[in-house]
Amino acid sequence: MGTGGTVIVASSPALREAASLAIRRSGLPDPVLLGDDAALLHAVVAQIGGFGRILIERGLPGLGAELVDALAEASPKAVISVVDSDSDPEAVATLLSGPTPPEAKLTPPLRPGGLMLRYQPIVSLRDGRIEMVEALARWASEPVAVTPIHFVPAIELMGLGRVLARAVTRLATQDMARMPWPLCVTVNLSVAEFERRDVASWLSFEARRAGLPPSRVGIELTETSPVRDVSRLAHALRRLRAARHEVLMDDVILDDPRRRLLHLPFSGLKLDRSLTRLALTSARARNQIHALCETGMAVTAEGISSRSEARLLRALGVRRGQGFWLARPLPAQALAAWARRSVGQPRKARP
Repeated sequence: MGTGGTVIVASSPALREAASLAIRRSGLPDPVLLGDDAALLHAVVAQIGGFGRILIERGLPGLGAELVDALAEASPKAVISVVDSDSDPEAVATLLSGPTPPEAKLTPPLRPGGLMLRYQPIVSLRDGRIEMVEALARWASEPVAVTPIHFVPAIELMGLGRVLARAVTRLATQDMARMPWPLCVTVNLSVAEFERRDVASWLSFEARRAGLPPSRVGIELTETSPVRDVSRLAHALRRLRAARHEVLMDDVILDDPRRRLLHLPFSGLKLDRSLTRLALTSARARNQIHALCETGMAVTAEGISSRSEARLLRALGVRRGQGFWLARPLPAQALAAWARRSVGQPRKARP
């Protein structure tokens, strides 16, 4: 459903009718109509995506903006157009035949309410049930939110990396406190931030302020900067583990030079999507993945895109999987509904 077609997100019945008529007159397939929060939530939870064009009612009265963002994120190649609620079929037809709208413009950095989070489920490759989620930052923009590549580098250049990390942790712990059952959430930290002596203190503070035990807030140590002092990293790891935070080595690649760090007390590691893709075609990749699994750490494969990848990785010893084939990043309100399906019944996407 949705592949290459059009979706209309509008609470106005008149706009839905006008847009549908314009699309039919253009000889295009009938659009998918999402007219209220329930329909939008169902589309996001059901992982419907791949649309070629998304028409969004300006202002979205009565519809969740974060759900619209998540729907658009599931259709990364879609042309997104904002339509006035009083548009007639001719106005919509002109929009459909006109040039591609300009790229979304980022709102001013760190303005109040600008930061929002998505949560990508990390599931067991044995039974498909959710085990934890990764918090992924997004930034409010028009017509839809933008991903970290468009704003994190600028924030870090301004020296606001710690401000962003704490804001992400605060929002994530608040969202996890509202989940109907316990879920562990991981947040991304750079090596430089991870090695600061007070990181365990503020992570635990944010967890407890939300009413969560520290064990429900994990850290993914990113690969954006090299490790220059192994002893310092080891001390930081011991501090975080003593505070009951899980720490995962993120984005492990083929022939990763960080393999020299595997003797340190990491809770687990995550395979970069490039290594996940190589598993199907490279014996060297499979051997390295199997060796990593033999360390006894919990291994998670990122970027799983097919059933065959999931089955092979499970056979190699990989415990958990993450990727669009399993579940796309979801806003908190959709995560609760998705997780309820995962916990309460077998997953359709079970490997």
